[in-house]
Amino acid sequence: MIPQTLLRKYLLYAREHIHPKLEQMPQDKISKIFAEMRKESLATGSVAITVRQVESMIRLSEAHAKMHLRSYVSEDDVNMAIRVMLESFISTQKASIMRQMTKNFSKYLTVNRDNNELLLFVLKQLIKEQIHFEQGRHKTDLSTVAVPESDLVDRVCI
Repeated sequence: MIPQTLLRKYLLYAREHIHPKLEQMPQDKISKIFAEMRKESLATGSVAITVRQVESMIRLSEAHAKMHLRSYVSEDDVNMAIRVMLESFISTQKASIMRQMTKNFSKYLTVNRDNNELLLFVLKQLIKEQIHFEQGRHKTDLSTVAVPESDLVDRVCI
């Protein structure tokens, strides 16, 4: 857990010193997804994407870069913003259109899932396994459980 004072300093530093710039490549990628979503909306008769949503993707990309203290917007930042916007946009559609859009945009929805998400998933699996093992040995509820770091490294670095 991050102490509140350190988090406050981090946020103040980012706000005052970090101002990410969106380069041409990320702009082109956002333009491309906008065109694809617009085309899909027309083809399926769904709610159309607006310029406001594109502006939101740009702001999300910049905010993600700022959170990582970068002075530029990386492809990962843009991918995260596209994924968030697509998930939100698709969830507002009718069920049949939602399924079709999820299928058509799956390459954007699954690309570059955050490594932290994957690590968290593996760690949760290890913790569940350790809890089941310890409960089987001691037949009691546990308030804490320890997972050796080497187990996590072994599982992640296959």
